[in-house]
Amino acid sequence: MDLLPTSKLSFLNREGKILEAPLEWQLGFLEVQVQEPQKQWKEVQLWRQGEKLQIVLTSLGKKDRVLADWPRSNSGYYQLRLEYQGEVEEQIVTVWPRKISREAFAQMLEDLDTQLPTSVAIGLQRTGALAGLQLPQLSETTLAQEMVRLRRAVEGANKQPGLTEILRSLAHNPHKSLKTNEVWVRQEQVRRPSPSGLIQAFSRGHNLAANGRPIRVPDTRVRHTVDIYENQLVKLFFELVNQRLRRVRLICEADPKNKPLDEVNSLFIQLKKARQQAAFLDQVSQLKQQPNQITMVLLKRSPYHAALEGYLEFIRSPTVRLEESDLNAPLENLPHLYQVWGTLWVIQTLLEVAEQKGYQVEKQSLVGRDKSGIYIRVLPNGQPALTLIHPQHQTRVKLIPERTYGKNGELHSSSVQLRPDVAVEIQQSDGSQQVYLFDPKYKKLDREREENIHKEGKAKSADIHKMHTYHDAIQDNKSRQVVCYAAILYPGAFQSYSREEIEALPAYPGCEAELKEHLRRVLDKALS
Repeated sequence: MDLLPTSKLSFLNREGKILEAPLEWQLGFLEVQVQEPQKQWKEVQLWRQGEKLQIVLTSLGKKDRVLADWPRSNSGYYQLRLEYQGEVEEQIVTVWPRKISREAFAQMLEDLDTQLPTSVAIGLQRTGALAGLQLPQLSETTLAQEMVRLRRAVEGANKQPGLTEILRSLAHNPHKSLKTNEVWVRQEQVRRPSPSGLIQAFSRGHNLAANGRPIRVPDTRVRHTVDIYENQLVKLFFELVNQRLRRVRLICEADPKNKPLDEVNSLFIQLKKARQQAAFLDQVSQLKQQPNQITMVLLKRSPYHAALEGYLEFIRSPTVRLEESDLNAPLENLPHLYQVWGTLWVIQTLLEVAEQKGYQVEKQSLVGRDKSGIYIRVLPNGQPALTLIHPQHQTRVKLIPERTYGKNGELHSSSVQLRPDVAVEIQQSDGSQQVYLFDPKYKKLDREREENIHKEGKAKSADIHKMHTYHDAIQDNKSRQVVCYAAILYPGAFQSYSREEIEALPAYPGCEAELKEHLRRVLDKALS
């Protein structure tokens, strides 16, 4: 439990049973332990996320209790502050998801962090894309392999110093250079006027005195600065490794069983202490472009040379990252991350089927390279993220995340504006079109029945009705229905409706084999 053993706070369900922690989307109570509830309850003040809670004295379970309502809450971290008799207690409470287990949540994060981005990039390579990016030989990476990579970056290997030693070495003697800038001062205070500065002074409006001399003149100042290219490279290397450690730690914290959480925390603490010693990096700005310049400092000074080699090794490793800021706070952003996870599984399966059918990538906007390495980004801009074409029969396939079907357009909605999470649009050589839609769903429910919490839960009727709306409303410019298939992806049981044209596909992290089987069945038929 997040609360300390000596905490005055405890959690109860609505029947008064003690809980280890609040449950996702479930009402409950916060109980404050006081010696004499009837006399002392008015002395209690309690805040949740900065919002003051109403304290009541009530009888629950044949006992007088000092309680505050715990509202329905999404998964995430919640700060509590208790003030009682001059004492203050503050705690962070974790609400874990209920629709998927902690093990499944950790697996989803691991999939998003490296496995799915790398497998999508491999699929793109195999279908003829990414030739211009000069990518390394990609391979799917396990958490154990990622730990080796992080250990080498932080601690070093084979007599090559890691980041902790590099930062400590540079802490008291970072490389500096002279920086020149100009400051406008009164002409009697100027010490180093430049010729160009004097010209500016004479030509500046309202800057000449009665005697014809300038009132203010730019003075050339020279100072030492650590905000230079070499230190910017060191800072970039640190931030890349630090971000990877943070994300791996989140995966391990979600399911600490059989995960190297202790080692991750040890590496994180080592790196944090070294960064605190290298305080000069606080004055160093971000690199504005890829570091492709080799300087004499990087070659001659051993800490900088080690930083350059470590950085190059780190970004050249055969892994691909997902460019998704919500991964930095995964519990709070679970519904969106689940949608991205489902979308990547659709993309990966489509690429596998397309390769077998002989399709080639015509255009893609999923994968790129920046100063941090290779990334995948799924942009919800309604534009094709992937376009495939068959070289023989010229069938063109477009995968579009969050495609909007409005009142107008070649494909449009005959009713309200619709925006499925993933649209796969197939255009035959004769101009006819078919559409396959997928909606990954991890949704908040006001009153979630217990039987719908686990893998065998049933799809919400509202979600199935929405698939029917997609199927019936989206048309081409000749008012013909074009949606051949619409499905939700959700952590529940398989369901099929309307001659297998509307389905609910089981999408449970850690048990993806069934999801892939259904996706392959649907996409194999679509691309035939």
